[in-house]
Amino acid sequence: MKDTRQRLVEVMSRVNNLNESVLDKKTREHIINDFVNYVIQFLELEGREPEINLIDSEGAAAQLKSFGAFMVDSGVVNVVITNRNLADVLRTLAHEIVHYKQKIENRLESDSGDDGSEIENEANATAAVIMRKYGKINPNIFE
Repeated sequence: MKDTRQRLVEVMSRVNNLNESVLDKKTREHIINDFVNYVIQFLELEGREPEINLIDSEGAAAQLKSFGAFMVDSGVVNVVITNRNLADVLRTLAHEIVHYKQKIENRLESDSGDDGSEIENEANATAAVIMRKYGKINPNIFE
């Protein structure tokens, strides 16, 4: 009979290798591209789209210490997609693209990314609105 510690190690091993994706890769890629286009239109960024890097690499989130980041200096949006639910990936994309728009509007300051800041709260709230509206159009995002 396995002891508690051994069972815990086995459970944690399964959790650390969790893959929440239900949709096949091609379908996920199509939805992500459609979503990015939706966000660009929603935020009125046509013709000024950000460069977006979707990172599919084990350990990337731990290295970034986040699932997404907007690189202010380069204007690049980075989003980790490894072992994440599609809706969570999309919410992160929306959040970081809002920061991109904030940069275009010259609204980012050195403390803009602080938890609870007006800029961070706006990115969170706008991403939530985008997700609700897009989810009504494309319920497949809730895989």
